[in-house]
Amino acid sequence: MPATVIDLQSSSLPLDRFFQRGIGSCHAYLTLREDYREHVRLAQREIGFGGVRFHGIFNDYVGVVHPGGEDPDGGPRLNFQNVTKIYEFFVAQGMKPFVELGFMPARLASGTQTIFDYRANVTPPKDYAQWSRLVRRFTQHLVNHFGIEEVLTWHFEVWNEPDLIGAFWTGTQGDYFQLYAESVRAVKSVDARLRVGGPATSKTMWVPDLLAYCKEHNLPLDFISTHHYCVDADLVQGVPDGPMHYRGVGAMRRDIERVRSQIAASAFPNAELHFTEWNTCPAHEDVYGKDSLFTAVFALQNLKDVSGLVDSYMWWTVSDIFEETGLSALPFTGKYGLVNIHGIKKPVFHAYRWLAGMHDTELPLDHASARATVSSSGDVRVLAWNLPEVEETDLGGGDWHVSGELRHDTFALRGLRPGRYRIRIYQVDATQGDALGAWRSAGSPAYPTPAQLAALQAGAEPALLSDETLDLTGEFSLSLAFAPCAFACADLERV
Repeated sequence: MPATVIDLQSSSLPLDRFFQRGIGSCHAYLTLREDYREHVRLAQREIGFGGVRFHGIFNDYVGVVHPGGEDPDGGPRLNFQNVTKIYEFFVAQGMKPFVELGFMPARLASGTQTIFDYRANVTPPKDYAQWSRLVRRFTQHLVNHFGIEEVLTWHFEVWNEPDLIGAFWTGTQGDYFQLYAESVRAVKSVDARLRVGGPATSKTMWVPDLLAYCKEHNLPLDFISTHHYCVDADLVQGVPDGPMHYRGVGAMRRDIERVRSQIAASAFPNAELHFTEWNTCPAHEDVYGKDSLFTAVFALQNLKDVSGLVDSYMWWTVSDIFEETGLSALPFTGKYGLVNIHGIKKPVFHAYRWLAGMHDTELPLDHASARATVSSSGDVRVLAWNLPEVEETDLGGGDWHVSGELRHDTFALRGLRPGRYRIRIYQVDATQGDALGAWRSAGSPAYPTPAQLAALQAGAEPALLSDETLDLTGEFSLSLAFAPCAFACADLERV
């Protein structure tokens, strides 16, 4: 294979950091756990996300709506003590909340149906006026506590996946649109500049419908938010078709392009586009899809493919401290996090960390599975990966069947500033940096001892393949070899 040229003097563009603008989390109350907080701090130290989105700020666990008391205005008593602690933590980490308005407090709910182990009520309000009051008072509290200039940098998203009727929402599409109307009016009654949007749907559903509804009813719509996963049902003219299956990484870009075209053709062509959940697979126990080396190279490929198309793109989620189907009974169970329940870094953590460490100028590269950036001082970072073909998935916890070959890449760097460079090459593969593989090699202990955890932490770190200092006169040849699912980071730092 001929060398791929990286010309540092060629035309370039700023690196789009859409992948760092937000990260998902489970439900709000978990933010009060110290081990969860340490996982967020770790992600912020080594990656640095600009925002965060999570479910359940109105769940009864958080205690926003008192089960019996009344406020002086005659409405249900409201208490924002835990709300304040939750958002204070994230703001202190430099993260802007992407506020998901949901789920339904039991006292306001029209029914009793819940979802997940944390019993989130998914019924419409029995009195939309009381829902509006809650949203308005909640928003006013945030503005009073954090200041309007801070909260103007946040987003307010109405509900989560209401298209999954019977799961996340027991009402109709029309009921959701009424909820949106009440919510956007309530938020903007506090300050019209606050950003509100939706429909926060699965599989990019209901986007044209909400755009049309807001136009017809003269409602503000500052952004579109939606979700997608690569293992999912295909969409035929916007309708799910067939069972869940691996759609191929290219489906992710096609999803985004479809939504972009829907926004462009609407009365809101300048609306922001936020994908507030994405991952390989929505199945909770898909270990290979979410804990393995494959997860990382899939993420790297997709983030290259969709760069420049979205305002934010939020990996679901930051941590395996995650309670939708209960806390994990084993260290690796196919939860969505960048780290597992013990804070051990999965391969996808390193993919995000190395991407976050890319320099601010991206160089054009004639290579489908690599990226290169350069800093203003002449430092260079190259990322490359080997994404295999998926032949068969196993969404129940087994390994997927994938195929691929050892790949050898050579990158010819040209236009380097003459001088001395420290050149380091790191790699993650089946021998180092594969936390799931290391755990399996240790016998898959359900309750690792402190010594086992220390060994797993060490085994989860990337391998340093080489570290040398060279005098370069303007050119350098970089050679890398990858097994399927392996990925590497090469840094050339001027010294």
